[in-house]
Amino acid sequence: MLLSIFQPECMPWLGLIDKIRQADSIVFLDNVQFKKRYFENRNKIRTKEGWLWLVVPVVTKGKFEQKINEVLIAPEPRWKHKFALSIERNYCKAPFWKDYGQKLLSVIDKEYEKLVDFNMSIIKFIMDCFELKRSCIMASELNTSSKGSELILEICKKMETDNYLSGRDGRNYLDLSAFEKNNIAVRFQNFQHPIYKQIHEGFLPCMSSVDILFNCGAESLKIIEESQKNNL
Repeated sequence: MLLSIFQPECMPWLGLIDKIRQADSIVFLDNVQFKKRYFENRNKIRTKEGWLWLVVPVVTKGKFEQKINEVLIAPEPRWKHKFALSIERNYCKAPFWKDYGQKLLSVIDKEYEKLVDFNMSIIKFIMDCFELKRSCIMASELNTSSKGSELILEICKKMETDNYLSGRDGRNYLDLSAFEKNNIAVRFQNFQHPIYKQIHEGFLPCMSSVDILFNCGAESLKIIEESQKNNL
C-alpha cells in the first residue's frame, strides 16, 4: 500500500491532487499547527488580470498554537457569498462551468463551523469530480503523539504501510534511516505541473485545482497523468 500524508489545504493545487492520484490511501494531517498566510485557509484562482487569493476568514487572535482541526471560521456573514461570487465571476464562461460550477457553489454554501470541515468538503468534491476513489482518514483519529519526521513514521506504522509517498521537501526533514529500520520505503514526488488551456489569455501555474476542472472537465486527470510520465 502506498500512503501519502499531508495537510487538508483549502481548494488544493494540482500537486496535492497528484499525490492523491498516486497513493492508495491518504491521511489528512489535521492535528498539526495551523500556519497563517499559508494554503490552509486560502488558495489562488485565475482571473483576467492574473490571479486572486480566495480566503476563508478564520479566528486566530490569541490562538498562537492551535491545530488545523481546532481552527474556527470567523463569523463574517458575507464571506461565503464573496468567495462563491469570485469563483463564478471568473469561471462562469469556462468550458465546463455548467458541469461543475453550481455543484461547487452548493458545497461552499453549506454551514461550516470549522475550517477543516470546509476544506475536506471541497477536497472530497474534487476527488469525486476526478473519480479518485481512495481510502481517507484524518490523522486526529489515529491517536498519535509524535512530531515532525517521527509523526510521519508513527502514522505509517499505524497504517501498516511499507511505502510512503512524500513531497519533495520531505528530503529536508525526514529521518530516512528511521524509515529504513522500519522497512518503510520512501518515495519523493517530483511533480511536473501540466500546461493546459485556461479561459484567460496565457498560462499561470499553481492555481487551485478547480481551475483545471472548469477548463478541462473530465480530461483533467488524464492531463495530470500525462504530465507525470517523464517521472516514471
